[in-house]
Amino acid sequence: MSGDVVQLETKAERAWREFCNAREKAMTSSSIEDGLAAGRAWSRFLSEFVGDRETRAAVHGGALSRK
Repeated sequence: MSGDVVQLETKAERAWREFCNAREKAMTSSSIEDGLAAGRAWSRFLSEFVGDRETRAAVHGGALSRK
């Protein structure tokens, strides 16, 4: 058995890391596409703190389908 320790990250930590990476890329490139990707990453991070599934889907994941 190896003595290596593996760090697990929470969904919020992963979303934060992904946002930070996307923001850095957008700031470096000044590309609108990269900026939009950073905005979507920010939205995914924020959605981790919205408890209501329907609200999260409406605000961060597009409109809910209506029957």
